[in-house]
Amino acid sequence: MTNVAFGVNFFRGCKNDLLAKMLEDSGKSFRYIVTPNINHLAMLERSKELALAYSDAYERVCDSRILEPLIRILGGFSVEVIPGSDLTHEVLELANSRKLTVTILGSDEWEVDKVRKRFPYIVFHHYNPPFGFIDDPEEVQACINFILNYPSNFVFFAVGCPRQEILAHSVYRTGRAVGVGFCVGASISFLSGKVKRAPLAWRNLRLEWLYRFFQEPRRLGVRYAGDLVQFIPVFFREFKKRVL
Repeated sequence: MTNVAFGVNFFRGCKNDLLAKMLEDSGKSFRYIVTPNINHLAMLERSKELALAYSDAYERVCDSRILEPLIRILGGFSVEVIPGSDLTHEVLELANSRKLTVTILGSDEWEVDKVRKRFPYIVFHHYNPPFGFIDDPEEVQACINFILNYPSNFVFFAVGCPRQEILAHSVYRTGRAVGVGFCVGASISFLSGKVKRAPLAWRNLRLEWLYRFFQEPRRLGVRYAGDLVQFIPVFFREFKKRVL
């Protein structure tokens, strides 16, 4: 049975399988995980760099309770929703129990210090590139060099989509890095308490996006509207391919 929907080859295992796989490969040559959601699918339509990063990713894990039923209905298969924030937390718990090493790219020092205190047995390396770094080849290289110079079991890219995916792909292409990379978005902000995550009841109702909208209505309102406009043709293309 195919694993492809909306042009993305999705991971179809469970979270425990993924965690075991990440741990097993955390000392091997570098590979990275991306977390498709509606926003990412919209961006894939207009970013060749993101599309290339997606094609070379280790796994593509469904992050969205909105996207999951669309995959099931139009793609014809089921995936487990594994929110990136939940997976980030569990990877850190695993790394803490085994005293592993974690590199964080992005997030401010206050956030990382809070995470350090929550997981005291992890050896953390942290580098926060300046705003707009992805358009400066020297700054991108500085990020890559940091990862190469401080090898870790896990590398968290916390600089937002598509920057984090493009950067992870650039690290992968060096062929010299180790560990499992994970594009975590705002997960470090949630763990540190800087940004409040939606209560579990909202998440279970597939309304985490709405909770976040109430927190940042101006910024996320513009983003959600743009995502919807971009995603409509993607949806109808998949609908025509699968249903008509």
